[in-house]
Amino acid sequence: MFQNKSKDRMLLDRDALDILCIRYWHHRLNELLKKKLFAVPIHLGFGHEAAAVAMDRTMSPEDRLCLSHRNVAYNLARSKSLNDVLRYYQLSSPSMMGAHMGSMNLAIEDAGIPYSSSILGNNLAVAAGIAMHRSLVNLPGVIFVVTGDGAIEEGIFWETLIFSKTHKLPMVVVIENNDMSMSSTILQRRSTIDLSQICAGVGFRYFNADGAIFGDVKAALGTARESAISGEPACVEINLKTFCQHAGPTPGWPEDPLQINLDDGLMLEDTPKDPLHHIRCVLGMTKFQLLTEKAMEAGQGE
Repeated sequence: MFQNKSKDRMLLDRDALDILCIRYWHHRLNELLKKKLFAVPIHLGFGHEAAAVAMDRTMSPEDRLCLSHRNVAYNLARSKSLNDVLRYYQLSSPSMMGAHMGSMNLAIEDAGIPYSSSILGNNLAVAAGIAMHRSLVNLPGVIFVVTGDGAIEEGIFWETLIFSKTHKLPMVVVIENNDMSMSSTILQRRSTIDLSQICAGVGFRYFNADGAIFGDVKAALGTARESAISGEPACVEINLKTFCQHAGPTPGWPEDPLQINLDDGLMLEDTPKDPLHHIRCVLGMTKFQLLTEKAMEAGQGE
């Protein structure tokens, strides 16, 4: 695992600012959700901000990203715009009037995101198809596809690994392991799956990262991307906490005791599980507060 403290020092002020801004936008969306101002379901990604910014920093202009239903953090990171997301959720643009699946199919135009799917594991096959096409016509770039610890229980996950390895596709499969598939934990629904062993069994490169640490995720994604370009597709397992449970206004699930309120500040949990905790530890309290104010000021313009 990429845990060396020097990797944490990869965090620059602009990276921290983007992570803080995406957290602020999550809070703004959540406050609107609590007022029941959306006619479509919304899946927020509190806790996914550092991973999303790391993905944005890793991708080249030629790369593409396929997402699952919990995609808002990545759309925000890639588009740099809360307004673009709001227009989709509010169905305010004629081109978006058919977007009744709400957050689950969000793919902001011109953000390098060609596809998002609410169907469990569906985006894996689509990503493999895009990667196969690029390989056949010699187009540059890598295809990243993000899925979760629930989707790896689907047959399409295994088929995608085998297909990608067989054809040496330029693809990186990213597993967001938040120990939650809708309302059940891994322990509640299945036996443990050791992804490193699964990948080894099919000859897939495997990397692991702490999803709350920007530098950890960026290092793993960067190495995986280099592997994919060389004809060795790779898998990156990102371990993180999703603070907002499944969907809707917080608490997002009947058994979720957490009440998320913007008035309580941007940080949700003063532990290593929260990306903002690491920002404060790396940059110090004074700079953390300064960047927090700057992020909220910039985010209000959206």
